[in-house]
Amino acid sequence: MIPSTIHRERASVGEREVFHRLKDDPATDGWIVLHSLDIADHVKRVSGEADFVVIIPRQGVLCLEVKGCSRLRREGGSWYYGSDPVADNRGPFRQATEAMHSIRKQLVQADPGLLRVVFWSAVVFPFVPFNATSGEWHGWQVVDRQLFTARPLSAALQAILERARAHLSNTMSAWFDPGLALPTPEQCEKIAALLRPSFEFIESSKTRGDRLEQELKHYTAEQYLALDALESNRRIVFTGLAGTGKTLIAIEAARRGRAAGRHVLFLCFNRLLGRWLESQTAALQPEVVTRTLHRHMLAVAGVTPPATPQDSFWEDELPLIALEKLVEDGGEANVFDELIIDEAQDVIRISYLDFLDLSVRGGVASGRWRLFGDFEKQNIYGTSSVPFEEILRERAGDVPIYTLQVNCRNPPRIAETAQLLGGLESRYAKVLRPDNRLEPKISYYKDEAGQQALLVSTLEELWRDGYRALDVVILSTRSDAACAAAKVNVSPWRERLRPAHTAGSGHIPYCSVYAFKGMEAPAIFVTDINTISGPAASSLFYVATTRAVDKLVILAHDAARSDVIAALS
Repeated sequence: MIPSTIHRERASVGEREVFHRLKDDPATDGWIVLHSLDIADHVKRVSGEADFVVIIPRQGVLCLEVKGCSRLRREGGSWYYGSDPVADNRGPFRQATEAMHSIRKQLVQADPGLLRVVFWSAVVFPFVPFNATSGEWHGWQVVDRQLFTARPLSAALQAILERARAHLSNTMSAWFDPGLALPTPEQCEKIAALLRPSFEFIESSKTRGDRLEQELKHYTAEQYLALDALESNRRIVFTGLAGTGKTLIAIEAARRGRAAGRHVLFLCFNRLLGRWLESQTAALQPEVVTRTLHRHMLAVAGVTPPATPQDSFWEDELPLIALEKLVEDGGEANVFDELIIDEAQDVIRISYLDFLDLSVRGGVASGRWRLFGDFEKQNIYGTSSVPFEEILRERAGDVPIYTLQVNCRNPPRIAETAQLLGGLESRYAKVLRPDNRLEPKISYYKDEAGQQALLVSTLEELWRDGYRALDVVILSTRSDAACAAAKVNVSPWRERLRPAHTAGSGHIPYCSVYAFKGMEAPAIFVTDINTISGPAASSLFYVATTRAVDKLVILAHDAARSDVIAALS
């Protein structure tokens, strides 16, 4: 089913009934059904829509017009549905036929190999009987209330295509060959792939200096399948390397949870990502509560952290206080129907699991939850010696794991650099973005003064190329106070550089790699690289480099030069 859900406010009762009958019918296994397909190039009108396009392997493509009215009449050549006084001069059969011809024309132009596939149309009246006859339609092109309730809808639609094929044989249509069992399963996928981009996409605006103000981020084919998996499983883990769209799907999961009437808790670990996710899901409040894990624990516990908290406060004391509060209150106010966790490799720890278990209805074992994470290289906080899979299996048993493999963030040269220098065991199956021909720049310094000079000269170079403050982020393996950006003492850069948590719109933010996890920026500087050897150093480097959407600059100490050359070789 594409889309895999149907929104109550966007579809009639009749369309929803048809949708669920097709979705829940075991006989439709292998079919592809598109709902509410916009038709930009309509044969008769400026644009149009098909209620359903049903793609049945080896039989054909059926365009359905659904009229879910409780009363139907035709008077003076015009059609009237229910109590609506507005006349429909075309009628449902012509609507269905014109939509079918428009879709067929579009598909055959895109792929002439689809010319011999049978395309037909039909009308469904799920709530009223219909036995009128006319030379304008065939009686077997109708599914009325009696037929709708007498047999599975799948059987009725297959019968229509069988009659259509017989009709074409009798009329000696030159293009039709009854011996061809079309469309093949491969053609079904091709038809869906050609039609699908027309009607479901999300928009994300990115400011990239003067060169780029806004772009459309379409779901990749892989992400469509991931969203189908999301709908089919109450509990699921999405795993993938950096840049494979995990956060995008997590946000869509929150939207769909809200659309289904569920109270959703959306968590992540670090503050910058939490702030960004909260802005992206602001329109979904209050049904969707988006927070960092620790901020949510503080809210539940009703406590204020110490002025200078130790790690033990966040990892042991706070989870215990929040857990006790959930138990004391009976938890209803803070128990959610669905739990979504982004960057889950940082959140799923033994010390947090009891709190998470009581936060979702049904618990971790049987509740509804979605985890998104990179469990190969992005656990850079050194959080747990126990593998994620073991922690999860002990609490929830076997859970489906969906692996995302297409990089849709980085250009090819940055993706390749991250894979080589980050020491990845896995590889991207594909890099979606085109080659922008900007080679990642690696510069070496001998001492701190040399790194300062490199940082300033490269910033000046980017400024000349049209990058501005909002395009650039400087990341370091060190804390904010100890990093290279904090030590710049040359105007105007001394005034332009600010820690990320205090940076304004005219400032270039800098922060640690840890703080910027899950985020991205057009141009990324990675500073203070002394080594890329060893699991911890290579993981940190991989996380840093994969933040770059357009431009990557690496400032490394001479001591790391041999390791870099060896990795790139």
